[in-house]
Amino acid sequence: MEQKQAAIFNDLSGFGRCSISVILPILSAMGHQGVAIPTAVLSMHTEFPHYHMIDLSDQLPAYLESYRKEGLRFDALCTGFLSNPTQAQIARSCLQLLKEDALVLIDPVLGDGGRPYPTITKEIITQMRSLASEAGVLLPNLTELCLLCGRPYPDAFPSRDFLLSCCEELCAAGTRNVVVSGLELDGRCCSFIYAEGKADEVWNEKVGEDVFAAVIAGSLLRHETLHQSVERAARFVEAAMRKTLQEQAPHAWGLCFEGLLSELMPTAR
Repeated sequence: MEQKQAAIFNDLSGFGRCSISVILPILSAMGHQGVAIPTAVLSMHTEFPHYHMIDLSDQLPAYLESYRKEGLRFDALCTGFLSNPTQAQIARSCLQLLKEDALVLIDPVLGDGGRPYPTITKEIITQMRSLASEAGVLLPNLTELCLLCGRPYPDAFPSRDFLLSCCEELCAAGTRNVVVSGLELDGRCCSFIYAEGKADEVWNEKVGEDVFAAVIAGSLLRHETLHQSVERAARFVEAAMRKTLQEQAPHAWGLCFEGLLSELMPTAR
């Protein structure tokens, strides 16, 4: 099978497993070439109190122009954290670098626990709604789903009708498929899948979102179904969580997934 090339439009953190530093090795292990398009470079991610960030928004147009001049075309685009509204517009310009029928996987990193992250403004949310309309697969958590749809955050586990209504609204605006991750109930998590007008669920342990998104992207590029991709991602996250607990790694350090990458390699399918 021809090797796929996936553009990763996301930030790069030196310490703390997230974003490009997670997605790139997972895609590589799954047999694909990851191509980093860093939106910002951080000494460590923003959960640490003393991080340093260099915003690369001003550099991105020239960065992408070099790809255009080389005639590069990618099989997938994976987007994540955007530090300002301009980056959402720049992410849309990345669509011009994609092959026909390429995978567009958007992780709308906007908030958690019912509230937007401190750096997220109303303008970023508006721009993210526009970007989400281009998604082949949109991967919000419940907070992000509510922010994108302008709905109040539920006080309890969301009903199926609530989830269906939100997903249908997003798909009416252009999104093709939605996977709502991290829906917690009785110590377990549900991933609610809305694909081709039908709903499905996958239950697993708590999700590590960047790892989860990366495995889904890699699986879809191997022509697995969305349900199969979510199941594979859920199993891998559970194994990585067990490994992390064994290592007694602090939460902010992220999931200890590196020693498990062989499970994702094509020969391990």
